[in-house]
Amino acid sequence: MQIHEKTKEYINVLKMARKPDLDEFTTTTKTAIAVMFIVGFIGFLIYVMMEIVPKILR
Repeated sequence: MQIHEKTKEYINVLKMARKPDLDEFTTTTKTAIAVMFIVGFIGFLIYVMMEIVPKILR
């Protein structure tokens, strides 16, 4: 019975999970925000290169 085995695996993972302390949560949040800004900036640079630069070079 594969469903029963998967359910046991999920329960074991939940038993091992713990709530992060404040320092770990803060570090993870700062890292996530920094990565979002970096990805957004790269996307903006790609937008500028694809849309604005060709119009300037005409």
